[in-house]
Amino acid sequence: MSVLIGAGAAVALHVGKVPAALPVLQSELGLSLVQSGWVVAIFSVVAACVAVFLGTVSDRFGHLPVAMVGMVLTALAGVAGALASSGNILLVTRVFEGFGFILTTTSIPPLIMRAASQSQRQASLALWGMYMPVGSGLMMALSAPLLYYFDWRILWWVASGLVLLAALPVYSVGARISDDSSPAAARPAIAKTLKTALRRGPLLLSVTFAVYAGNYMVLAGFLPLLLVDLNGFSPMMAATASAIIVLFNALGNGISGWLHNYGLRYSTLIPIGCLGMAVGGGLVFAPELSGLWRMVAAAGFCGFAGLVPSSLFSEAPHRIPHPSFLATISGLLVQGAAIGQLLMPPLAAAAVAWYGSWSAGITFMVIGSGFIAFCAFVLSRTGDPVHA
Repeated sequence: MSVLIGAGAAVALHVGKVPAALPVLQSELGLSLVQSGWVVAIFSVVAACVAVFLGTVSDRFGHLPVAMVGMVLTALAGVAGALASSGNILLVTRVFEGFGFILTTTSIPPLIMRAASQSQRQASLALWGMYMPVGSGLMMALSAPLLYYFDWRILWWVASGLVLLAALPVYSVGARISDDSSPAAARPAIAKTLKTALRRGPLLLSVTFAVYAGNYMVLAGFLPLLLVDLNGFSPMMAATASAIIVLFNALGNGISGWLHNYGLRYSTLIPIGCLGMAVGGGLVFAPELSGLWRMVAAAGFCGFAGLVPSSLFSEAPHRIPHPSFLATISGLLVQGAAIGQLLMPPLAAAAVAWYGSWSAGITFMVIGSGFIAFCAFVLSRTGDPVHA
């Protein structure tokens, strides 16, 4: 199980490698501000456009083969990025990294479901939610010391090398537990899987994930600015502190997996997470808070927020008629998260600009957290095919 979750964390390294490297990329490759924004956002753009479709591709052509293609594509695109001589070439390689990332992260949940025993499936899928904060947070934390001794390309080489290393045990584990040997004709057609994904339950999962991911991105994205503007941190100190705080989200996901193992479900855990997000997120945007307490509040937000994605991944199998549809539903969740990450930070920035104070973020955090809890309530009263 840890091998499969580790594979997700490995491809997520490619998400966390960019922020700290941006200033160097701008000076060495001549990236404009617009190009820099695209280098950061391109994963979300690709996911917002095609994640659910790529999930159907995995369900159709086999989860293990597609996962391997995704990991190799991510690694090779990362290598090409390390050799890039211009901003445009780097951006193209980031597009291919994004495709590989989505192919991998939509294909692994079905493998986890088959690898886990019946009694451990919910907890195992809940733990899968750790892959993003572990991978991206770890790379963000390591970026500063690596960039002190090497140039930006080391981040691309390290991330790509770790993905290739992770691919070997994934293939070994997947070959033992995968039932992808069934002929393609016996697997669900793409049109059928898309129809399944557009049921009310899966769509509610996706909407909930969208608002969660957007709320999370607002706080994680603006936290370094808050620490610099309101508490006098240096940019390097703020970036390092923020990277470490993101790892608390992985802790929350891990605790959620443990709680799922004891029978708690999303209908209980998501409201608890939302309460912590509302309180912690609101405090983070309070202008008068000290730097120490702002970081404590942000860590609390991230920890409680970890209860949400893990619960949604754990609930996904209950919203499909058969496990062969799970990659499609995973793609729908990834697509929802990407849309939220693209839309909500600009909305929050507009609210802060209109109000003229960071305290506008308090309202944004509270409303967003309340909406997530409301979606979970509606979802608990929405029937869908339940896989036994």
